[in-house]
Amino acid sequence: MYARTSTWTGTPEALENWVRHVREKVAPMVAGLPDNGGAYFFVDRDQGRALTLTLWTSEGAALRSDATADKSRESTVAATGVELLERGRFEVVGKV
Repeated sequence: MYARTSTWTGTPEALENWVRHVREKVAPMVAGLPDNGGAYFFVDRDQGRALTLTLWTSEGAALRSDATADKSRESTVAATGVELLERGRFEVVGKV
């Protein structure tokens, strides 16, 4: 399994927009992608940050979804006012 992360920052208003956008647009879109192994969306309002973590059944699945992820990030910035701080990709080596 592989994970992709996106770290965001923004004003309290932008983060509220991010939460709404995630619930209404991003989560349903990600759930419908082939070989998706799940997704988690976190917000730390005190620090003005948010985190997206998507899981993929294989490295190939993660790579195939890269273009969709890039478009989703762009639309999230445009729709919410958050700023993308960092992108990451990880191999999942353990789960409990």
